[in-house]
Amino acid sequence: MPRPHLLVKHLLKQLETHAEAREQRDPRPAWLADLVEQAAEAFAPLSGVARVGYECEPSGEGWEARFYVGATELIGGKDDGHFRQTSFELNLAGIAERFTRLEEFRWNVAGGESSGSFVTIRGQIGDQPVCLKAYSRTPEHIGPALREYHDGRIESVE
Repeated sequence: MPRPHLLVKHLLKQLETHAEAREQRDPRPAWLADLVEQAAEAFAPLSGVARVGYECEPSGEGWEARFYVGATELIGGKDDGHFRQTSFELNLAGIAERFTRLEEFRWNVAGGESSGSFVTIRGQIGDQPVCLKAYSRTPEHIGPALREYHDGRIESVE
């Protein structure tokens, strides 16, 4: 007698295993993964805690890496559901020294309620062309990095 629930369980397990394997695959070359770690260390919150987020993708001119300090979602109280941007400082010299050749070092200032200002560093790491951008605000399509509860608890959002 067939047992369809066993087949369904097997298929669900396969999907779960495939999803975990897909998450573990990192398409970035090792040198870029190292750059991401080193660049994230150059961000320092001015108070409290923060998480650095990033996005990397190949472009027509090598790799582009975009960094930002994640927003904190406030939970409970009068500001429930609001996002707070984190104030931070960025060690630009620390990031720039990772490059073997600098071709561009630019600060772009945006006014109003835009995605914020950003710094662009373009050059080479080894023989690989890289464009690194560090944003002053979390991109709108990104959710919160942290949740801060009305009682002061802070938790990381995965």
